[in-house]
Amino acid sequence: MPDLIFPRELTGELMEVLGMPNFQTGPMAHAFRDAGRAQIRPKCEDEQAFILHWLVTLVLEHGADWRRHAGDTLEAVIAEAKAARAARKAAEGGHG
Repeated sequence: MPDLIFPRELTGELMEVLGMPNFQTGPMAHAFRDAGRAQIRPKCEDEQAFILHWLVTLVLEHGADWRRHAGDTLEAVIAEAKAARAARKAAEGGHG
Protein backbone atom coordinates (compact mmCIF):
# COMPACT_ATOMS: atom_id res chain seq x y z
CA MET A 1 0.00 0.00 0.00
CA PRO A 2 1.45 3.40 -0.89
CA ASP A 3 2.12 6.00 1.76
CA LEU A 4 -0.62 8.53 2.34
CA ILE A 5 -0.16 12.27 2.45
CA PHE A 6 -1.33 13.99 5.62
CA PRO A 7 -2.92 17.33 4.71
CA ARG A 8 -1.63 20.58 6.17
CA GLU A 9 -5.18 21.84 6.66
CA LEU A 10 -7.41 20.25 9.28
CA THR A 11 -10.40 18.90 7.37
CA GLY A 12 -13.81 18.30 8.90
CA GLU A 13 -13.30 14.55 8.62
CA LEU A 14 -9.95 14.69 10.42
CA MET A 15 -11.39 17.02 13.07
CA GLU A 16 -14.14 14.48 13.75
CA VAL A 17 -11.75 11.54 14.01
CA LEU A 18 -8.97 13.26 15.95
CA GLY A 19 -11.52 14.68 18.39
CA MET A 20 -12.87 11.27 19.40
CA PRO A 21 -12.64 10.75 23.17
CA ASN A 22 -11.30 7.56 24.70
CA PHE A 23 -14.75 6.43 25.85
CA GLN A 24 -15.68 6.25 22.17
CA THR A 25 -12.48 4.66 20.88
CA GLY A 26 -12.03 2.19 23.76
CA PRO A 27 -14.90 -0.16 22.88
CA MET A 28 -13.73 -0.28 19.26
CA ALA A 29 -10.21 -1.21 20.36
CA HIS A 30 -11.59 -3.89 22.68
CA ALA A 31 -13.50 -5.40 19.75
CA PHE A 32 -10.37 -5.43 17.55
CA ARG A 33 -8.41 -7.08 20.36
CA ASP A 34 -11.12 -9.62 21.21
CA ALA A 35 -11.58 -10.48 17.54
CA GLY A 36 -7.87 -11.22 17.29
CA ARG A 37 -7.36 -8.55 14.63
CA ALA A 38 -4.88 -6.47 16.61
CA GLN A 39 -2.51 -6.77 19.52
CA ILE A 40 -3.24 -3.67 21.57
CA ARG A 41 -2.03 -3.27 25.11
CA PRO A 42 -4.98 -2.80 27.50
CA LYS A 43 -3.96 0.76 28.16
CA CYS A 44 -6.31 3.63 27.35
CA GLU A 45 -3.66 5.60 25.44
CA ASP A 46 -2.68 2.60 23.30
CA GLU A 47 -6.28 1.76 22.52
CA GLN A 48 -7.07 5.32 21.51
CA ALA A 49 -3.90 5.61 19.41
CA PHE A 50 -4.70 2.39 17.54
CA ILE A 51 -8.24 3.48 16.67
CA LEU A 52 -7.26 7.04 15.77
CA HIS A 53 -4.52 5.75 13.48
CA TRP A 54 -6.93 3.32 11.82
CA LEU A 55 -9.60 5.97 11.33
CA VAL A 56 -7.18 8.67 10.13
CA THR A 57 -5.90 6.19 7.55
CA LEU A 58 -9.48 5.63 6.38
CA VAL A 59 -10.02 9.39 6.13
CA LEU A 60 -6.86 9.80 4.08
CA GLU A 61 -7.81 6.89 1.81
CA HIS A 62 -11.54 7.55 1.40
CA GLY A 63 -12.25 11.15 2.39
CA ALA A 64 -15.88 11.78 3.32
CA ASP A 65 -16.67 8.10 2.69
CA TRP A 66 -14.49 6.99 5.63
CA ARG A 67 -17.53 6.28 7.87
CA ARG A 68 -18.92 3.66 5.51
CA HIS A 69 -15.58 1.86 5.37
CA ALA A 70 -15.17 2.06 9.14
CA GLY A 71 -18.72 0.81 9.68
CA ASP A 72 -18.26 -2.13 7.33
CA THR A 73 -15.07 -3.17 9.11
CA LEU A 74 -16.48 -2.60 12.60
CA GLU A 75 -19.56 -4.68 11.82
CA ALA A 76 -17.33 -7.66 10.98
CA VAL A 77 -14.95 -7.01 13.89
CA ILE A 78 -17.81 -6.83 16.40
CA ALA A 79 -19.31 -10.09 15.11
CA GLU A 80 -15.90 -11.79 15.38
CA ALA A 81 -15.35 -10.38 18.88
CA LYS A 82 -18.76 -11.63 20.06
CA ALA A 83 -18.03 -15.08 18.67
CA ALA A 84 -14.59 -15.14 20.32
CA ARG A 85 -16.04 -14.05 23.66
CA ALA A 86 -18.74 -16.72 23.46
CA ALA A 87 -16.15 -19.36 22.62
CA ARG A 88 -14.00 -18.32 25.59
CA LYS A 89 -17.01 -18.38 27.89
CA ALA A 90 -17.98 -21.86 26.65
CA ALA A 91 -14.40 -23.10 27.14
CA GLU A 92 -14.50 -21.77 30.70
CA GLY A 93 -17.64 -23.76 31.33
CA GLY A 94 -20.00 -20.83 30.91
CA HIS A 95 -18.61 -18.94 33.87
CA GLY A 96 -17.25 -15.40 33.69
